[in-house]
Amino acid sequence: MFKSFDGLKLSNSELEGRYIIANRDIDIGESILKCKSYFAVTCEDFKKNSCYNCIKLIKSPSPQQVPRCFGCNEVWYCSEKCKQDNQAKHQHYECAFFNNIKSPKLIQNSKLDFDSYSEIRIILGLLSRYYQDKLLNNKFNSSIIINNQQDDEEDFIKDTLDGVLDLVENDINEETNSVAKEYIDNIIEYIINILKLTINNNSNDNNNNNNNNNNNNNNNNNNNNNNNNNNNNNIEELIKLIRPLIQKVRCNQFGIWTKNDKCIGMAVSPSSSYFNHSCIPNCESVRDGSDMTFKSLFPIKKGDQINISYLALDKSTKRRRDYLKFGYYFHCQCPRCNSTDIDPTGKLEDSLDNWISKFYCHQKKCTGLYYSKLKLSLQSLTNIDNHEIQLSCSTCNDQLIVNSNFYLNKPNY
Repeated sequence: MFKSFDGLKLSNSELEGRYIIANRDIDIGESILKCKSYFAVTCEDFKKNSCYNCIKLIKSPSPQQVPRCFGCNEVWYCSEKCKQDNQAKHQHYECAFFNNIKSPKLIQNSKLDFDSYSEIRIILGLLSRYYQDKLLNNKFNSSIIINNQQDDEEDFIKDTLDGVLDLVENDINEETNSVAKEYIDNIIEYIINILKLTINNNSNDNNNNNNNNNNNNNNNNNNNNNNNNNNNNNIEELIKLIRPLIQKVRCNQFGIWTKNDKCIGMAVSPSSSYFNHSCIPNCESVRDGSDMTFKSLFPIKKGDQINISYLALDKSTKRRRDYLKFGYYFHCQCPRCNSTDIDPTGKLEDSLDNWISKFYCHQKKCTGLYYSKLKLSLQSLTNIDNHEIQLSCSTCNDQLIVNSNFYLNKPNY
């Protein structure tokens, strides 16, 4: 999987699952991995202001002036080019499923809140690909899906549907999180109704067309019965996938953020999901719409695990652990969270807090981290007095000038 990125090795353990370790020493600012999201959607409250293809804000002043899909009225685009690039994956069952998301038959009895529709769309999008790719054996053209960008394809990891299905999931039940389970149960019920409504309606339309074009009633009835049986089998197959997909996506999705720290979309990228969480990460994801580049924050030694953070780091240990338990369903045992158990005096905790806080963006309310856009060797930098190093925030692109001393005195953990 990581043949184009010689510094990475995939490992596995019973406690941590699959994770990435450094296969060699990694310098400051190295591009560790580049990923194109396998699937991404715009968030419900930003769908009319964000492009569904590139997942970037639309600069045009009014949604009425930008291209959209009139088949479902659920997705907007920043340009005709993005709309055209997106048609290969959207025009089939994804569009049909999306068209029924706000069906009056479903909304009137719905227990869902406004934000639920973002999660519903990402699950429906994945189900539509499974339906077309696996059940109907109508393969996607991956070269079209990635916007025909043949020139830089080799720089990016290509994720697949099988990679999504192979993602680790955490079981969400009454014991682990009763509130989340009830919420997910409601989403599952809603999605099941969309699947039945869409697939059965499409089947009825096809049957009616066949009946109008053929006078042999016996053959028509047999064909209609076969189609109905196939549809029921396909629906049951899709229903079995819904809960596992929700649990996989919830634990592995990435938010797509603007420079103003607003989440405008969600993405699923299996290769990116191999990065485990740490509250003292050595790597940061830099996002450009639905594309991600993972950059090393500071030198990483061969054999060290490569981690990113799943949350804003300027919180107390309790708040960080509570957030991860509720949102990602695990109890964080990273060196920073465990520091008081190792050293009850609090000195180790202070040392780790002071180290990672140097990388926090200085802009108010921004949760990004400063990183170097250029690859830098700390050994060579320390030989140059007062060498200026320009760092950029991973979220808002704020600039910070430091020297080599910034990277010295890293605590052992």
